[in-house]
Amino acid sequence: MIFWITLALLLYGVWYTYSHRGDLLAGKALRLFKEGKNAEAIRIFRKAEKTGKMAVTNQINFAYTLLKSGFLDEARTTYNFASLSKKAKKDEKIVIKSQLALVEWKSGNLKVATEMLEEVFKTYKNSLIYQSLGLMYLLGPSKEKALEFCLEAYDYNSDDNVIVDNLAEAYILNGETEKAEALYEELMERKPAFPDAYFGYGMLLLNKGEKERALSLLDTALHKPFSFLSPITKEKVQAIYDANID
Repeated sequence: MIFWITLALLLYGVWYTYSHRGDLLAGKALRLFKEGKNAEAIRIFRKAEKTGKMAVTNQINFAYTLLKSGFLDEARTTYNFASLSKKAKKDEKIVIKSQLALVEWKSGNLKVATEMLEEVFKTYKNSLIYQSLGLMYLLGPSKEKALEFCLEAYDYNSDDNVIVDNLAEAYILNGETEKAEALYEELMERKPAFPDAYFGYGMLLLNKGEKERALSLLDTALHKPFSFLSPITKEKVQAIYDANID
């Protein structure tokens, strides 16, 4: 009896591993991505994709890893494939559309990206949508609209560091530097993990003539991890820092 139970459990384990091999590989790839090992994560994700056994959530994770790594065409294809899946749930399709908008932005289609996020925003709101659409407005033609939206985002979640950074940038665009400085001071106390906040505050202080502290903030920015989805690059920050160092 024990033999047959053991055999049944063994066969079930083999079947489960085979039928879920895509998701098992995707789980390993996602862990690598979270560790910052994007190239290795993509390699494993591609193996998982070839099995044809990857859940929609993991297809989205794969596409986002591609997006964050700059593989825009492959990311777009992967998002579209996931969206067409009969197993894709409504909330998953919303995530896909919001992230596809970022693909469009990084492909040079800011207007299309903004419109896509606006469509999502009509029916679905969370901090990530507020972050992304706020950034699109900051990069867009209307500084007043950017400020109006970033204020709304701040009311929605003032604990979100990216939302706070967006609002500070919107204040700067509209000439309200004192309000921006107050927000940046609040943000610096939180020690954000991304370079944009330090760069934004550094530039504000540099323009005010507070060079020493500005350079300190720019140096801090240079030691934070830069993202492909950031509107600034490490090369840009480095160039500004080098141009102002004595």
